[in-house]
Amino acid sequence: MPVCRASAVLGLSVVLVAPQLHAGGPLGENGSALTTSRYSIDLYQTAVWAGSKVTSLGGSYVALAYDVDGMLQNPAAPAVRPFFSVTDFDYWLGFGATFPSSLTGMDFFNSGSKTVEEGADPDSLVYLTPAAILQFGNFGFGVNLELQSYGLAGDAQADSGRLSVAFNQAHIQAAYSFLQGELVLGGGVRLLRMEARVGSGSNRTAPMSADGTGAELGLLWQPRGQYFSLGAAFRGNITAVAEFPAGLTLSPEGDFTFEGPGGTIYLPESAKLPWDLHVGVVYNFGGAPANQPWRSESSVVKRRLLLLELEEEDLVLEYEQKIAAARSEREREVLEDELSDKCASIAARVKAAKEDGYWQIQDELARRSRNIAMITASLLIAGAVENAVGIESLRNQTVNRSGEWLVASPRLGSEVEVIPDWVRLRSGVYLEPTRFSTSTVRPHYTGGFDLALGVWNVFGLWPDDYRWRLGAGADIARDFQTIGVTAAGWYPRHRGKAVRP
Repeated sequence: MPVCRASAVLGLSVVLVAPQLHAGGPLGENGSALTTSRYSIDLYQTAVWAGSKVTSLGGSYVALAYDVDGMLQNPAAPAVRPFFSVTDFDYWLGFGATFPSSLTGMDFFNSGSKTVEEGADPDSLVYLTPAAILQFGNFGFGVNLELQSYGLAGDAQADSGRLSVAFNQAHIQAAYSFLQGELVLGGGVRLLRMEARVGSGSNRTAPMSADGTGAELGLLWQPRGQYFSLGAAFRGNITAVAEFPAGLTLSPEGDFTFEGPGGTIYLPESAKLPWDLHVGVVYNFGGAPANQPWRSESSVVKRRLLLLELEEEDLVLEYEQKIAAARSEREREVLEDELSDKCASIAARVKAAKEDGYWQIQDELARRSRNIAMITASLLIAGAVENAVGIESLRNQTVNRSGEWLVASPRLGSEVEVIPDWVRLRSGVYLEPTRFSTSTVRPHYTGGFDLALGVWNVFGLWPDDYRWRLGAGADIARDFQTIGVTAAGWYPRHRGKAVRP
């Protein structure tokens, strides 16, 4: 799997920006030749593209919203604490990758045509999603990248004939949980960069790039003692204004063009992402426990920790008085060493208390019901964009207008632990809208599973009681098929009784 190359740097040369365009004419009707730069690229993706768990639930994850998978679904995710996150400090790492062969021949944007034509360079087609979340008590911070590149057309054997489009997003989010996790609020920014590229490797150039930013907000409400949760997320629109190298030639009509593999390419003045709103609900049944307040290792041994804190304060006060009354430097050094040793002893007892709290919670989770079942539903609404076409129009230079109307995507998913402590099955369905008049709504059928594996600390890099799982998810629709595989943790880690390693 080739690694997605970083966005090309245009250097220190002077650039010409889109507001300076005086294109020769307006965008034509559908099916007509693209003969102007006075248009935008609609980058909105209507299909679900996520990790195997989100995919297998039909994309209905906004009301679950935990782990790095949740960041692309709900900006409240960095502060969401699932029942198995019980340490004051926690972190989540993730990395998703799609092999080029899994997208070849697909209608990725539901436009009615193939996103990637035969003969395009498969190595330029990638989708990578590295992500990380850091949690400190009720506060969480996370970064999630979406790195995408599409080899649209050209002879794979001729570097100069390759045309590709890359559009990358960075989601930077912060969130905070209130009322012991009952309400979580989050927000952040998403940064967009799009490039049209010609050639490959050291011969690759970027005749056009566009950058833009937008805000995103999210919330999750898990009412205490209830079996349901509600989630919502809103992302603002982004208009990324195009920039062009100073050496790019204007056409006589004032358009920015270059000679591509199939002839003259008219470059757009901007790239756009519309606003979208995602709302959903999840309901747990089949013996699953009601929503509980979030507890950390410290909270269950709070009395012990408070007593140790008071003991340390009294100790420091006592020794400060002794050190002040010391008659020699040697006596002062001895007292300072005694204080340091006694403080280290208290710190060890604090650590032992937190460890006891951790295992107390693990023991309670081990006795938790395994008759787990849930159903989740959501609705995603995305706005319109003006005077835009799809990515394929950049390849074939034919107008196919995109995003002329608001679209909606209803989603439904379910999960059942069919073999307690060993196998979970998921299924889902969603309707993918179309942003083109040349296509129609298409239903997607999704499914997947988690299989519990053994305990392994990966040569000491993971906890000694870490139990692994193998997960898989699939999404099947007309001209669209994806399969994803995940290796992660199985929770709860213990069953019946937690045994310390």
